[in-house]
Amino acid sequence: STHVLGTMIASGVSIPRRGLAYQASAIAYDFSNDTAEIFNFASLGYLVSNHSYGNIATNLPQSSFGAYNSQSIEADNLMFTFPFYQMVKSAGNDRSTTTLDQVLGKGGYDLLTGVGNAKNGITVAAVEGIMSNGDDNSFVMSTFSNFGPPDDGRIKPDLSSKGVAVSSTISISDNGYSELQGTSMAAPGITGLIALLQKHYNNLNPGTFMRSATVRALLFQSAREAGDYIGPDYRFGWGLPDGTAAAQIISNKNISTIVEENTLNNEQVYTKNITINSIQDINVAIAWTDRIGVANLSGDIDNRTPRLINNLDLKILKDGTTYYPWKLDPDAFEDPATNNSDNNVDNIERVNIYGAQPGVYTIQISHKGTLAGSSQDFSLVGSASGTGLGIDSRDFENNVFIYPNPASSILNFIVKNNISISTITINDISGKEIYKSGNAINNSIDVSNLSSGVYFVTFKSDT
Repeated sequence: STHVLGTMIASGVSIPRRGLAYQASAIAYDFSNDTAEIFNFASLGYLVSNHSYGNIATNLPQSSFGAYNSQSIEADNLMFTFPFYQMVKSAGNDRSTTTLDQVLGKGGYDLLTGVGNAKNGITVAAVEGIMSNGDDNSFVMSTFSNFGPPDDGRIKPDLSSKGVAVSSTISISDNGYSELQGTSMAAPGITGLIALLQKHYNNLNPGTFMRSATVRALLFQSAREAGDYIGPDYRFGWGLPDGTAAAQIISNKNISTIVEENTLNNEQVYTKNITINSIQDINVAIAWTDRIGVANLSGDIDNRTPRLINNLDLKILKDGTTYYPWKLDPDAFEDPATNNSDNNVDNIERVNIYGAQPGVYTIQISHKGTLAGSSQDFSLVGSASGTGLGIDSRDFENNVFIYPNPASSILNFIVKNNISISTITINDISGKEIYKSGNAINNSIDVSNLSSGVYFVTFKSDT
């Protein structure tokens, strides 16, 4: 525990031996009675906690591996109850345990258990660290770190961090250091980084912090590529976090990057236009803190039923082309990630467009089915590899409001910040235009003659 805490916050007997958030303080607990202690910790407003402990794999039935169980549910419920609070969990170190069926029959895949399978947590794998050249192909997976997937095929572990030969504090003396290894040594690197990013966000936005969903979107969106193929995998997750890139996204938000916290209502489709003026890569992610899912039945092995409650969909659209998020196949552990259709299992979705041509792209966020609770908070993070994203300062999404929705007779609208609306159109779900006006009277539209259903209202400005 001293070693883990030192990685996060040690003030250091010398500068190279500082922890990541070396000016922070911490509250330390053992793992007994952790659910009640976590609840109390989060209720006091703390933002992040590290969990470098877990189940003993050799004591578990095979059905426990990959299962969304009571431990997963407890963790998800805590983070849903406290939406700014983020748990960081070590993936476990059982891949070299040759007596396990998951190792003998699955090559070390499908080894995550308990909190490691929670939807809203961050599960961390251990790598040997960044080699001397520092490029994205230099990340070497440890011999022991547990691989995913959860039974429903979500992308887990989420991130990787140095967990081999980690030099940090030990309890033998007040200035003692030693090297240890394990995913327990990798997780606190992520936890310390989250503390730094929250502080950076708070410095630039006094009085506020990021929701945990924003933290996850930011870290997963900006992570450095790892593994054999482009995109996530069940070994490295999204890759190794890049703290500098994440901090720069925060610094440039609303200028050349996107960091937004929004709410999607039932039957709503959120859109945002972005512009690039040169060929570059576009990288957009959403994350949301989902409600607790349905637990695996006792003895249930590899049940692929999605554990999502609210299923949001991220796409980017341009000139009739749709760009979809990454997803993995739990029945093909080592296959490359694909991005040719919707992701229906993860509550983190990321769309990458490599070598995107100059022009206007539309980010679209919608949902399937009916949203539990009638709405879902979500976080949106976006950036580009070159000059950045051109973001319209008029930002219609935050300046044009319609109500009531649903409407039965009159649809009202409010336009703020002196935006001049040139036309308003209404289209039915097939795309047929059924209303158009250049002069809506009294900021209201009579929709009493429309049949019950879903319609799209478009406000257009000449600017």
